[in-house]
Amino acid sequence: MRNLHSTLSQQIRRGLTIAIAATIALGASGLASTPAKATAANPYLFPYNQATNITFNISDVTAAWQQWKAATITSTNAGGGIKLRVMGGTDSSSTTSEGQSYGILFASIFDEQSTLDGLWLYARDYLDKYGLMHWHIYSNNTYEAGAATDADEDMALGLLNACIKVQKGAWPASPNGIDYCAASKSMINAIYQYEVDKPGSEPAAGLPSNQGGELIPGDSWVLNGQYPEGIVNLSYFSPAYYTVFGKFTGKTSEWNTVIARNYAITNLAQGKAGNCSKLVSNWNQYDGDPQAVSWQGDTSYYWGWDAARFAWRVAVDKAWYNSANAQETANELGGFFSSVGIGNVKAQYKLDGTSLDGYHSTYFVAHAASAIWAAPSPSAVSCGAASGSLKTSPQQAYNEVLNTKEASGDGVYFNNSWRLFAMLLMTGNFPNFYELANSGTATATPVTPTKTTAPTATPTKTTAPTATPTKTTAPTATKTTAPTTVTPATATKTAQATATKTAQATATKTAQATATKTAAPTKTAAPTSTKTAAPTPTKAAEAPQGNVYLPLIAR
Repeated sequence: MRNLHSTLSQQIRRGLTIAIAATIALGASGLASTPAKATAANPYLFPYNQATNITFNISDVTAAWQQWKAATITSTNAGGGIKLRVMGGTDSSSTTSEGQSYGILFASIFDEQSTLDGLWLYARDYLDKYGLMHWHIYSNNTYEAGAATDADEDMALGLLNACIKVQKGAWPASPNGIDYCAASKSMINAIYQYEVDKPGSEPAAGLPSNQGGELIPGDSWVLNGQYPEGIVNLSYFSPAYYTVFGKFTGKTSEWNTVIARNYAITNLAQGKAGNCSKLVSNWNQYDGDPQAVSWQGDTSYYWGWDAARFAWRVAVDKAWYNSANAQETANELGGFFSSVGIGNVKAQYKLDGTSLDGYHSTYFVAHAASAIWAAPSPSAVSCGAASGSLKTSPQQAYNEVLNTKEASGDGVYFNNSWRLFAMLLMTGNFPNFYELANSGTATATPVTPTKTTAPTATPTKTTAPTATPTKTTAPTATKTTAPTTVTPATATKTAQATATKTAQATATKTAQATATKTAAPTKTAAPTSTKTAAPTPTKAAEAPQGNVYLPLIAR
């Protein structure tokens, strides 16, 4: 289903990444939300400043959030009242569950309870029959049916964070009657039930014969008919979240199976012939082979606009739980990108380490930097663009994230979302609230600074930043969407299962390779789809079982 979505999002994201010197006043978004002040007595309030191996200025992190919020969150066409939505998709008039989930997760970190409430109330209007948000909402309240796993898990974590903050007295109970704990638990259970492939016939989206524990990209895929070898998007795989989800819902064994199985698929993918980079492709089969999808064509096989997020999600696992799998994988990814050099990171790589695009991208820098930061003991890599010697320290990696920003535009949120996620993680401000609440101490394990051949700064372990990197503005660039659309309650959905995806597979990409990337490549029309108006944005019709969705914001 999410065919055009992938191409449009890739085209917009590949716009020129530029640094813009500017200052933006805090609170510029105009949203009614006043963060509480952090105190030494309450570690559940921002800033958290947990141990890290870099120096930083917390005002840069706060400014990045305020800039992102001002550029992407709106009450316009959100349904009235306090409801809010994150603009982005095909344009600023549409919303994706992915963007909405980023806003909810950010609001939980930055203690903006009213912002989180407004975003969740909008999302709640568009839950499918399983209790997961439909992935793309248009301005007229029509939507693309079905959920996307990455959005679901980010949204669930944001609600879980809010739950803990209320329990620990950092936040009051929701003035809007939201039970954060119940909402999070419901979403987590739905993710496990409908977006994790079990051995045998459950769920309907999965395969009837499989090992079990594989992460399905959404709740309405039909793998048995269209992907008989299975299909996994490893950039959706969030092992640290799953450890928390298991403990929070009392299903530790079940979620541990998901973690083990998807790390196993990772190892299979990294071990394929010719993969000297140890990167992973956008899509993989259950045996680790790359899986082609029609809307991405050959780029299905690359470290692309999907796959790169895998690095950040593994880095979170390293920081929160220091698992052996996370250590190994972070070392592999961090070693590759440190050997490339953070200043040389380009958009998209083949698995033989060669870069596809000649431009420096906010999105790819953020993920490469996260891997470099998380790697406890990386080794130099000689593979494609990786020269055989480590070139980048964690401090250098963070500085590049700070100084590499994306220009804002219509319906743009994606790249600078990941810049902000990287900044939060690397500065010790993406804490594991569940473990903090249940053990009394954070389980984050700071990585030791690694000696590199040419560091420009000596990382200093600190919980209170001392260096003041240059401030630059953080506009946003994003992914876009627009496959087949359904209407709440009454629309027939057969067209979605057969929607042609040729527009994306054949979209021209020449503009992206040019040195001047001041404009996004031309957007193409959505494939066959019928969009009809919804009378009201109450719970929309459930996702059909015959649909195939692109990952939420595709990448």
